[in-house]
Amino acid sequence: MSVKRPQSAPASDFDAEVDNARKRLEAAMSEDTGFDDLAALQALAPILEDKIRSRRLAFALADEDDEEETQIAVIHVDTDEELGFIFAEDGEYVFESNLEAYFDDFVDDDPERFVERLYETLRADLPKYEVENKG
Repeated sequence: MSVKRPQSAPASDFDAEVDNARKRLEAAMSEDTGFDDLAALQALAPILEDKIRSRRLAFALADEDDEEETQIAVIHVDTDEELGFIFAEDGEYVFESNLEAYFDDFVDDDPERFVERLYETLRADLPKYEVENKG
């Protein structure tokens, strides 16, 4: 099956986003410029604090003892439970949770968009967590 491609069509927004993400990933993998995971998380922390202001949640920048990886823990204040953690790797931000019944994992390469997705994930799933984990 052949696909006809317009010869002079401008690049779509999707293609431009993929191209930009590819350039960031290539730069992150380059030994010369490298992606500084710690610096990326330190830059992400104030964005998190600004966009997700809550009496329910705290964000703590911490080193994992068994790994050489710095993470931002997402902590539920009332239960003192870690809902998930954020780390940076190869030019991307990753949210992972050990509470799969409540929170979906995801990856994004744009810090603002990542925080927006985290906001939406927590807003949608935190009520179920709180109802099922009353102290």
